[in-house]
Amino acid sequence: MGVPLNEPAARQGVAGLGGIAALDAVRTAREWPVPVLAALDWPAHLTTAALVLAALPRRLEPEIAGWALAGSIAIDLDHVPLYLGLRKIVTEDGGRPVTHSLTTAAALLGAAVPARGRTRRVLTGLGIGALLHFVRDIGTGPGLPLLWPVHRGNVRVPYGAHLAAVAAAAAIPMLRRPSRKTD
Repeated sequence: MGVPLNEPAARQGVAGLGGIAALDAVRTAREWPVPVLAALDWPAHLTTAALVLAALPRRLEPEIAGWALAGSIAIDLDHVPLYLGLRKIVTEDGGRPVTHSLTTAAALLGAAVPARGRTRRVLTGLGIGALLHFVRDIGTGPGLPLLWPVHRGNVRVPYGAHLAAVAAAAAIPMLRRPSRKTD
């Protein structure tokens, strides 16, 4: 007899992975204008972030989780200078902006340490959100300058390895007992 499956988590995981794969299939089918790319990529970022958050051994405080989800797409605001023609200033070798690095996440999380109350929760959530954003970006496109400024090249894993890692994250909640609703 096998491990009982948490059916709601299984449905959510399968739907999330299917959604990511479908969005990526459309995204890579042809060249798209930037607004269309964003419309395809941001839901995939949110879904990836939600699947990884659900896999954590402990639930984040709801406000921190909300800011983490927001941060998982908000970091893409650092692309705006690229669209304004400032590519040389914000990227290393034609890839994503240097703010797509662990330095940014460390700065946000480091700023959260002395902060208190809501500010601490916001900064913590945004720092976690940046890390969740990187889970997707490391397997799509040109990679990201993850170790900037220590290492100036882009870090990338094959898309299949990235998707397998997200699938593994999606599987973890499927193996947990369903939570009991109390009346």
